[in-house]
Amino acid sequence: MFTKIFADRSVEAAVDAAADLGYDGVELMCRSPHFPAETTVDEANELGDRIASSGLEVPCLATYTGGYVGVSREEAEAELAELERFLELADAFDCDLIRHGPGGPPVHRATEDDYEEAVPWMRRAADLAAEYDKTIAIEIHGHRIVETANTMVKLIEMIDRDNVGAIHDAGNMYIVDADYARESIETLGDHLLHVHVKDERRVDDDSLPGAGHIETRHGDEIIQPRRMGDGAIDYGAVIEALAEVGYDGHITAECRVPQNEPGDDRAIAAHELEALRELVASV
Repeated sequence: MFTKIFADRSVEAAVDAAADLGYDGVELMCRSPHFPAETTVDEANELGDRIASSGLEVPCLATYTGGYVGVSREEAEAELAELERFLELADAFDCDLIRHGPGGPPVHRATEDDYEEAVPWMRRAADLAAEYDKTIAIEIHGHRIVETANTMVKLIEMIDRDNVGAIHDAGNMYIVDADYARESIETLGDHLLHVHVKDERRVDDDSLPGAGHIETRHGDEIIQPRRMGDGAIDYGAVIEALAEVGYDGHITAECRVPQNEPGDDRAIAAHELEALRELVASV
């Protein structure tokens, strides 16, 4: 469970809920109020002990570090410094995977110069992570130079470091109208390190709960987040493809539907886990 589902509560509440509901682990949202870079080593160790005693793992630290396209050298250096702080804290959770990204414009507006600008900084991030025996995980994400499996592979090959790989996110890929199932997973191949899942759908009405405008290669579109199984994404095909390539990592539930009532976060987390269990069982 991505603790972002419990963004309005403490990280301790998120951990306790994940354990109580039957999740195998928690992916920590690495910003306030859950796990910001200002967290001390003692605080991280205390949280790590709580997670471990709850029978949970931490497969990935979901940092919001990176973003090297179109920024100043000072800003880029600051991102590396914040990344290093999370690398230092990761051992509190026995976690080897750290999310970190290149930033940049969406693929339909990106130029080769954007990739060339990001690569040296991503190499430095990878080399820094290697000093801590950690791996950099880049998430396929809209409004980045890695919106698709093909652009992800392109960037990873340009970075040319063994400790860099990809987070597959079918929700993000659906939003930008990219292939998100078998073809994307086969394209990523051995670069695939981790998986996020969240359901979405295209709509015509921006007054629907959670609906928002986003620029895609098709122009302005309206996307509404949905609970797993209520949106337009064929997650059966995603899980089937993951099984066929022998993926043995974690799948993180990241539902982003609006929460309007107390307890909505727990209900959402429970629904996503049950939906994932049914999908895996069906495959």
